[in-house]
Amino acid sequence: MNSSKLKILICLLPFMLSASCTDKELETKSEQLTIYFQFEYVNHAWGYQHRGFIIDQAGKVYDYEQPENWTWPEDNKINRQNFESNLSQAEVRLSLLDESDIRTAEILALKARDGELTEQRYVMADAGAEIYAVYVAEKNSPTLTRYLLQQRGDLYQKNTSSASDQLTEWLIGIRGEEGYSGEHF
Repeated sequence: MNSSKLKILICLLPFMLSASCTDKELETKSEQLTIYFQFEYVNHAWGYQHRGFIIDQAGKVYDYEQPENWTWPEDNKINRQNFESNLSQAEVRLSLLDESDIRTAEILALKARDGELTEQRYVMADAGAEIYAVYVAEKNSPTLTRYLLQQRGDLYQKNTSSASDQLTEWLIGIRGEEGYSGEHF
């Protein structure tokens, strides 16, 4: 290795190490938080439709379709008791997600919280909304905060962080179908 490449490597090494420390710090922080991942589809046109799933930190996937008495977040906040009531209306899938995938998703969720949202763009009519989001709260907090990753359908909006894009793709994979395309972002 010539000396110029060695100098570049030595200069980059602290940045590479600090990036890995950041993920380790986020992993430690995620252990102190409650984090949920959600896909949700809602449409009021041509008859009411509401379905989706929520993933908890244990890797359980809770599916729901047409739940009754669903409590919606207000200003991206929802009381933990109301959230758990929503969760109780869902059916747990038989399979669990891999623990390492959940830990990776938790780190991405913490990074995505800092992403900014794009302007809302009205693209369709009567298509409803596909919403990809994460919910985060301190372990003992009575309130969870919803962070939008992406919304597709009548309205398009997305979180600009790359972590948000990765989480959205992960949730689409779990969903098993693409849904509305991301071409309008």
